[in-house]
Amino acid sequence: MFAILALILLAGAGGVVARVMNSGSGSGDSAAVAFSGPPAEVREPALRVQVPERVDTVRPTFKATFPDGVSEDVIQKASAVPGVAATARVLLANLVVEVPGGDAQVSVAAVKPDEFRPLAPESTAQARFVWEGLHRSHTLIAHEQYQIFGGKPLQTLAAKGPKGRGVLRIGGLASSGVPNLAGAMMSMDQASTLGLGRPTLLLIGLDKDARSSEVLKALNRALPGVRFERTQATGSRTFFSGASAQKAIGNFRFTSNPDGTISQEREWVVRHITSRNVPLLGKVTCHQAMLPQLEGALTEIRDSGLSGSIKPGQFGGCYVPRFIERDGTKPLSMHAWGLAVDINVADNPAGARPNMDPRVVAIFEKWGFRWGGRWSRPDGHHFELAALISG
Repeated sequence: MFAILALILLAGAGGVVARVMNSGSGSGDSAAVAFSGPPAEVREPALRVQVPERVDTVRPTFKATFPDGVSEDVIQKASAVPGVAATARVLLANLVVEVPGGDAQVSVAAVKPDEFRPLAPESTAQARFVWEGLHRSHTLIAHEQYQIFGGKPLQTLAAKGPKGRGVLRIGGLASSGVPNLAGAMMSMDQASTLGLGRPTLLLIGLDKDARSSEVLKALNRALPGVRFERTQATGSRTFFSGASAQKAIGNFRFTSNPDGTISQEREWVVRHITSRNVPLLGKVTCHQAMLPQLEGALTEIRDSGLSGSIKPGQFGGCYVPRFIERDGTKPLSMHAWGLAVDINVADNPAGARPNMDPRVVAIFEKWGFRWGGRWSRPDGHHFELAALISG
């Protein structure tokens, strides 16, 4: 048996190309690093809150996902459970950003600064500039993302969200988790101005002397029907995700086409997209990093006597370079990365009540996939990679 270390692998976990800015560090270590002030053409907003010099921190022990958003009532009930030291909601999303030669996508974790700070990694939590920056609507870049940029820090970055275009002011380097939740971190207020939606992830940290098993029981009583998972890894297999997975996933630039598809860098496609024969489905074309897990899930389904639950004639594909619903105003589909498969499509149309064998769903989730049938608008034929497995 194995547990989940990663919190989530974001849909379309892409990277960006940086513009140059002065920086005192290119080491990419785990300490938070401040960049040397805002660009001259950007007016720095006044800091309207008092940010403490230091805070007491705890590691997130549990997480839960709420497809319709984490409400204030959920936060209040979870916070009132004995043994709970801190709770924080996180909005996980993607932004399309402008880079030379095309567009790219970067994964974002949006937080309420004062709420999230006690659950941040120690080096980030005690770096006061991070939290002052978030209150000023700065964006902080994860260390792994910084190295993907080639070690060249950013000053500003033009971004496109559901509400239109905006300019991200980059405040420095900081980790949002272990591993990072995403390639960048911003405030919930900033995410709202970009139209990134509602927070769907709840993180819970415990008092040092609390017994996690007892707290979990109390959380289940306070929030019945909510599925809580441990965030710390044990066992011989580990899930890793967010910016930590990006070296395996790779990063590409793209241009948009009128029909809702995209044209990607050929170098990325050649390096990462491949075809293979897998059990039950036959030949598929997917991201090479996902294929071992897809093959593992399908092999287990076959060996469990569930082959009849998979209908090869209803396979909807894996790698399809396009936006979600071929709508250029929406984020890139996970299919654009070759990190999703559509199975039993005719029996599970999008928006309808899912008709997927729950044993098949359980096996896919065991192998690191997220099922679209759990979404607020169900997509019962869709499985996408939630985390890569190491070990």
